[in-house]
Amino acid sequence: MAGEYVECCNCSVPCQCLWHEAPDDGVCNAGVFWNIEDGSYGDVSLDGLTAGFLCDQEGVLFEGGWDVVLILDEAADDDQAEALETVFTGQAGGLFGALAPMIDEVVDVVSLPFEYAREDGHFEFEAGDHLLMNADGSSGLHDEQGTVFPHPFMPPDQEANFGKSSEWVVEFNDEFSWDLPGNNAYFGDFEFGSG
Repeated sequence: MAGEYVECCNCSVPCQCLWHEAPDDGVCNAGVFWNIEDGSYGDVSLDGLTAGFLCDQEGVLFEGGWDVVLILDEAADDDQAEALETVFTGQAGGLFGALAPMIDEVVDVVSLPFEYAREDGHFEFEAGDHLLMNADGSSGLHDEQGTVFPHPFMPPDQEANFGKSSEWVVEFNDEFSWDLPGNNAYFGDFEFGSG
């Protein structure tokens, strides 16, 4: 599948998980989403759908212990929703299969309507009334868009742009509720193969 990836978290720019260090205040509050422009699972088309998760975790991110809320696209029919859940819970292998052992508990699986727009280094992303992310890219050397490589949620040969959020709000339940603008954001194009 191929499309665009977006992420916001509570760390300063860029977040420390790239260096295998603990997040700001020792807690990771992140939202990571893949907007699928072209993709499929088996014979099921995933074109135009979005999925991802909220993460609440203490300590170094890739030492595990994640609590997650998996959010699927409300626009998906039954077959597509089942395919998205299969892929994004790691049952289909690949990147998400590698991430699955990091998850301590899937707190909930929900379907929400998504709205997404990206233009000139700015993205806006909403999931129903529960999530809002707005962010702008940040310049690196020579006033060019800063990038990171490798990024753990992107294919290993693809770069992610980094930026800063102007809005990063989640209102889901007691554990997954925060308002953390002015912090790290990543975004970029992705393409995963079928292997």
